[in-house]
Amino acid sequence: MNLQGDFEGLTLASILQLLCNDQKTGVLSVTCDDEESRVFFEQGTIVYASASLKEARLGFLLRTDGIISVQQLQKCLAFAREEKLHLGKILVEKGYISLDTLKKYNTKQVEAILYNLLFWKKGRFEYKDARLNLKGMIVTQLNPMKLILEASRRIDELSVLKKFIPSDKFVFKMSGKVQSKEEIKLNANEWRILSLIDGTRTVRQVINESGYDEFAVYKIFFSVISSGLIEQKEEIRLDDQDGENDYSAILTVFNDILTSIKKNITDELGDRSYSLFEEIKPGLSIEFKEVMKDYHPDNHKNSNLQTITSALDKIELIQDPKEFLITGFTEYCAHVLKKVGDILGSQPLKKILDDIEKVLGYVKKYQAGSKEKSKIVNDMQNVIAKILSEFKIGKKSGSKGGIFSFFS
Repeated sequence: MNLQGDFEGLTLASILQLLCNDQKTGVLSVTCDDEESRVFFEQGTIVYASASLKEARLGFLLRTDGIISVQQLQKCLAFAREEKLHLGKILVEKGYISLDTLKKYNTKQVEAILYNLLFWKKGRFEYKDARLNLKGMIVTQLNPMKLILEASRRIDELSVLKKFIPSDKFVFKMSGKVQSKEEIKLNANEWRILSLIDGTRTVRQVINESGYDEFAVYKIFFSVISSGLIEQKEEIRLDDQDGENDYSAILTVFNDILTSIKKNITDELGDRSYSLFEEIKPGLSIEFKEVMKDYHPDNHKNSNLQTITSALDKIELIQDPKEFLITGFTEYCAHVLKKVGDILGSQPLKKILDDIEKVLGYVKKYQAGSKEKSKIVNDMQNVIAKILSEFKIGKKSGSKGGIFSFFS
């Protein structure tokens, strides 16, 4: 039997179920971008798995959990390569681990590979019937159906956790609210993750460096956030390396702009300062009106990111979602500024524009170069120039195209 093709969503789980039900013996190879994993079946039971990711490797798991030292691992890896022997066998022979520990971590490794596979949203697979040479190998006996059910539960729970941490580009830092270590009661895994949270690493970097799977790290993040040990660092960097559907940095910049506007109008407008941002929405373009339906600068940034990401995912035929988002937010800011100027006049508006210039100045100075950064800065500077001209505030020239059409 030979199966191959592309998969998406739960299709891979269906393939595992098929191979289990048909009691197949052979090898399933799965690739996604630069990652590759192989799953070995013996009469419908998963007996082994291998992966290109270091997090799934036996030695890495043993070292991460403190079962062996870095020196012991390096020594055994060198010997295993030289003698072309399995690492696990060397570790047992050297007395660094017991046979029972090897079996336990071998199973843990296979499970980690399979859970990682079932989290992949798309990729390519190929299955071939083959006789397996399992002589000398520590094999496991895993039922694919139990793994699929557990993976489905994890996927559902992870979707809830990601509502609190919607982007793996977020950076967290210690909150300073806990006075002493005696007050902190964490297990070894939680301490491991906490040791990597330093105000510079992103959530994704913590996942990669910890050696734990994504689900486990998100659970620990949620736990230490809930206990007040860590808090999100405000800065999110604009970067051309951001994922295609990662809008967190764009949203952060525009939220800073809109928050600076609201801060300046609250004393003058009171409660209306909240409703003003809602009054603008009916005048937006049809597509962006839907994206902004549940957005407000007073909402928590994670809530805003979740609602905007969900809305963008539902809109078809957007060639560049990030460019669409920047253009839409620029239009929204332009309408808000126009409304504020009509209500309060030129002097309060001038102070607001100065504060927006400070936000843009920070973005220009500290954010890495990217097309998103350039577009936000250029489009918002055009808006400022137009507002200055319309309300006859000082003398500042600007382009007469692009965003100016919002007021024509």
